[in-house]
Amino acid sequence: MSLLTHLLACLFGTGSWVSINGLWVELPLLVPQVPEGWFLPSYLSVLIQAANVAPLFVTLMHRFRPGILNEMAVIYLIMVLGVGASFLLGFFWKETALVGGVPRSVALLVLTFFLAVVDCTSSVTFLPFMMRLPPQYLTTYFIGEGLSGLLPALVALIQGVGVVHCVSGTKLQNQTFNTSNGSAASELQAQYQP
Repeated sequence: MSLLTHLLACLFGTGSWVSINGLWVELPLLVPQVPEGWFLPSYLSVLIQAANVAPLFVTLMHRFRPGILNEMAVIYLIMVLGVGASFLLGFFWKETALVGGVPRSVALLVLTFFLAVVDCTSSVTFLPFMMRLPPQYLTTYFIGEGLSGLLPALVALIQGVGVVHCVSGTKLQNQTFNTSNGSAASELQAQYQP
């Protein structure tokens, strides 16, 4: 068993869900800067589930048209799509567009959908490819798949993502419904470290 092949199988497995996991751990930094606010995780969940149409397509092709779909070509295609979406996300995640008169993070949502297509499709394309290798490399692949969640989390911890400071602010708060007089009350506001 080649150590290099084990390392490559592990890296191959790491590529399966690393982009979406990386996006999730960065949410505390994204949420305050996008118009969706804390609705963003819900939108992302729906988009990620909608991206399951791609593995459904691959599965149906294998079932009804066996041999037509070239796994190697699909793997290369989704890798290029993933690299392209990740690259563009780095530049356009903060861009907004008016949708129905309301600003929305269209680029972030569309590119996240493409990342989700890549990650969801990897589940049905990477494993059949790994079956071509001796069985001992499959365990290494699964270790890499597990690392696809651990590595982004460790990087986020090192970066300090989610470190929050509470800042005291004041807010005018009415004491009763019948009076227009208000009193200043202290309010804590969460500010995430950039």
